[in-house]
Amino acid sequence: MVKYGSAMRVKNLARTGWMLRGIPPSDSETVGSHTFEVVFLSMLVADKLNEAGIQVDTLRVMRMALLHDILESVTGDIVKKVKSSMANSTQLEEEAIRELEITNYSDLLKELNEGKSLESLVVKLCDNIATLLQGIRYLNKGYTSVLDIVESTKERIETALETASISEEARNVLKSLVTKLVVSEEL
Repeated sequence: MVKYGSAMRVKNLARTGWMLRGIPPSDSETVGSHTFEVVFLSMLVADKLNEAGIQVDTLRVMRMALLHDILESVTGDIVKKVKSSMANSTQLEEEAIRELEITNYSDLLKELNEGKSLESLVVKLCDNIATLLQGIRYLNKGYTSVLDIVESTKERIETALETASISEEARNVLKSLVTKLVVSEEL
């Protein structure tokens, strides 16, 4: 049985990166609100790819997006720099999966972490786009301390789009969508 109540702790868990840069708790994005934005973006991007004739499993994308940060309800929101240097991050995630009793979603989480499918690329890209857009929103509110997150996230998006093993058509559609979102927050 899934420990639903435990998983829902993400609704009240402030994102660490913003907090470390002085965003007050009253204005801080939560993991849950970030996840909502990632799911919504992922759905829109997957639909746009399908409209362009590029086959993407939208349901799979949305399921991965919903799960992409759920383990943080157990582990807390560990910043990327720290997580990437942790020797046991995979073990920590496996323990969180067991604790939440969501082992039936392990394959989706593994696919997402490996980042080899178009579906996982869409989710990872949307995760970064959501962070970039939130960072821009904070900059517009005067929180200049988030500039490093905005810049590093922009670089991650550009690198992902350049290095992904996808068709040029998919790459061009994704680049166009990213540009529209960053410029106007519209698709």
